[in-house]
Amino acid sequence: MVISNLVMRSVAASVVSLIGFSTLFSAAPSLAAGITNGGFEDPVNGFNGWEVKGNTKIETSAFGSGPTEGSQQALTLTAKPAVAASEIESFLGLATGSLNGIANKNVQNGSAIKQTFSATAGQKLTFDWNFLTDEGRTGQAGVDYTDFGFVSLGIVSELADTKFSTFSLSDADFRAETGFNTFEYIIQTSGEYILGVGVANVNDTKVHSALLVDNVKLASVPEPGSMLGILAVGAFGATSLLKRKQQQKATAKA
Repeated sequence: MVISNLVMRSVAASVVSLIGFSTLFSAAPSLAAGITNGGFEDPVNGFNGWEVKGNTKIETSAFGSGPTEGSQQALTLTAKPAVAASEIESFLGLATGSLNGIANKNVQNGSAIKQTFSATAGQKLTFDWNFLTDEGRTGQAGVDYTDFGFVSLGIVSELADTKFSTFSLSDADFRAETGFNTFEYIIQTSGEYILGVGVANVNDTKVHSALLVDNVKLASVPEPGSMLGILAVGAFGATSLLKRKQQQKATAKA
C-alpha cells in the first residue's frame, strides 16, 4: 500500500511538472509560420506571395503534366526571358558562383521563384517538383549540357539534372521529364528563411529545360498545449489503473 501511494504521488507530481514545463514553452514567443499561396491557386495572380525572376508562368493541366493539387502550378524555364546566373544568385541571396558550383559547369541563364517565410524548428517544408528538358544526355562535340533544377534555403542544392536523373517521355512541350517528386526538409533552427526554386541552363542557351513546382507546404509542429494534453491523459490513465488495483486488492482481502 505504501509503495502504491508513492507511485500515485509520483504520477501526480509528474503531471504538475508537465504543467510547469508547458508554461515555460508557452511563455516563449512564437514565430508566425507558413507558406503563402503554396498551391499557386490565387485566381487573380497565381504568384501572389511569391517573387519571380526570369521566365516564369502559371500553368494548368493543359500544360500536359501536373498539377499535383488544385488547378494551378508554377513553371520556371531557361528560354527567354531567362536571366543570367548572377542575377538569379543575387535574387535568391546566394553567394556568387553558387550555381556554377552545383554543376561544376558554366551556367548561362535560368529562372527562379522565391518566398520569404518564418518557421519553427521541427517543422517540415515540402513541395512537389518535375524537371523537364529537351537536352540529350550527351552534348555536341563532347560538351556536356547538364541543365538542372534546384532549390535554395540559404545554400543551393540540385533537384535533378539532364545527365544523371531518370526520365520518361513527356506529354508536355518537352522531350522528357522526371515526373513529379517531393522535396522534404526539416527546419533545424527557428527563424526567417528564403525558399528559392528554379532551373538553370548549362553551356548553351539554345536547348531548354524547365521545372514545375506545386503544393508547397510547411507542416506545423504540435502545440505545447496539445502535447501536454496527451501526456496528462496518459498520466491520468496510469493513476486510474493504480486505483483499480488498490480496489481489487481491498475486495480480495475482504
